[in-house]
Amino acid sequence: MQEAKGLSITEQRKELLALAKRDGIEVVHEFGEACSAYKEGAPRPEFNRMMQLAKEDSTINTILVHDYSRLTREPFYKAIQLVRDLQERFGVDVVSLSDPPFDRESASGAFVEAFTYAKNAFFSREVALHTKKGCRANIRSRDPETGWCYKNGGKPLFGYRLERFKRGESHFRDIIKTIWVPDETIVASRPVCEWARAMLVDLAMTGKSLDQIRDFLNKAGVPAPKGEYWSCSSINSMLESNCLLKYAGFGVWNVHSRHGRHNPTAEWEIVENSHEALITEEELGRILTVREGLRSARFDKGYHRSRDSDFLLSGGLFKCGRCGSNLTGLRRAGDLRYYVCGSHPNRRGMGCGKAVYVPAGFIEEEVVKYAKKLLNRLVDPRSLARRINSKLAAEWNNTHLPSNTIRQRLQEVRKGITNINLGVEAGSVDLVWAASRLRELKREEASLEGSQPSQGKPPQIDIKCIRELLDRFETVFKVGTNSEKKAILRNLVDRMTMAPESLEIEIVLKAPEPLVHRLVAGAGFEPATFGL
Repeated sequence: MQEAKGLSITEQRKELLALAKRDGIEVVHEFGEACSAYKEGAPRPEFNRMMQLAKEDSTINTILVHDYSRLTREPFYKAIQLVRDLQERFGVDVVSLSDPPFDRESASGAFVEAFTYAKNAFFSREVALHTKKGCRANIRSRDPETGWCYKNGGKPLFGYRLERFKRGESHFRDIIKTIWVPDETIVASRPVCEWARAMLVDLAMTGKSLDQIRDFLNKAGVPAPKGEYWSCSSINSMLESNCLLKYAGFGVWNVHSRHGRHNPTAEWEIVENSHEALITEEELGRILTVREGLRSARFDKGYHRSRDSDFLLSGGLFKCGRCGSNLTGLRRAGDLRYYVCGSHPNRRGMGCGKAVYVPAGFIEEEVVKYAKKLLNRLVDPRSLARRINSKLAAEWNNTHLPSNTIRQRLQEVRKGITNINLGVEAGSVDLVWAASRLRELKREEASLEGSQPSQGKPPQIDIKCIRELLDRFETVFKVGTNSEKKAILRNLVDRMTMAPESLEIEIVLKAPEPLVHRLVAGAGFEPATFGL
């Protein structure tokens, strides 16, 4: 949409550089991101890098954006909080090329600011609404030549490929439509579509485990869609019900919500005979029955993937220096806990090498110790107290927004009661209507008074408490939940890498200048002594 208006990233960059040159602004860093700011929780690495730099580099005092919607499309009160937080705490102004300037200290400026962000949020949802309507209609539209339904974009499933057609013009640009067709590319002496059918019918339908399917494909030399070797997670995702429906020729859309979660199946858009099927509907039913029977089995026995698991360094923080895979938590007999390269549970070590088992308790204690050193070295208690209190105040205000609405409505109801009483005294209103209306307003007044929360102030934390927390970091850390501990470590540790050959671990802490610590294995590490 932006490109159609001549507002591609390249064009926006040119206009922003022209603005900076005209106003004498020195550009020290440029950040561009093609992903949408609409989807809540979507990864925005460039935006996060920009925000971190703006907060840490005191020489930066301005962020230039083409318009405020390029920065964020959060609800307007969150967007205002973000911009004001940058300005008041870090001295960084956000300047828009397209939106009018406003004085945040004046009443009219506050109104224009709120209206601008509300307009962006409204526009974002309006675009999303029409995009969804277009996608819903597109998957039900059939190509006049092939008879198959069009697709809304994205990579096809393993066993299919995209075929594109020109179907008219719009605004002097070609309209390109895509359909799915079986992938006849020869791999390991067979077409890819036949490998996909063999995986589904010969293996999954007969009750083979994810490990067995993975090993079969890897030994046959069939490359995975996203890499050289197959993993259990890739196969598991392909055997989900929405993907199996697609293999049976159904078009399926709206499986995931804006937040990335699965929508209820009743909300899925399903179109029969959308593309050529690789399995029959009878085979689909049998595969689903077998999968349901295996559901009680663990995805990978012994390997923890829960975000609340007690493996605090799992989830991408701790990586293998040989192949780049995440180190995965592994629990063995006797409640022994280890970290091991994820290539071993997922690909039987293919693409990496001999496994090394890192004792979880040992490495986690070392990380916590270094994190405490970082806090004591870098944290200013006064600054941290201000930041925490600012967060607490923002959260308190957000949770108390409904009470402001209740108070406003209560004032309106009481004013209405007063006006009716004045009208009765003046003889200007019908007495029957006035009595009925007063009863309604009195009931609403009583209801509002009962639902109005008690007045209070946002909770605050003082410098003394901050100092005590820093001094007792390890003790406080131990009493937190596993998810809280993992969140704390991710705010303090930038990355960790384990070199299997030298049995050395590099811990890089987050700081203005990276602090690097290295640990050598000694007797603590255990090279592979038992198979997986």
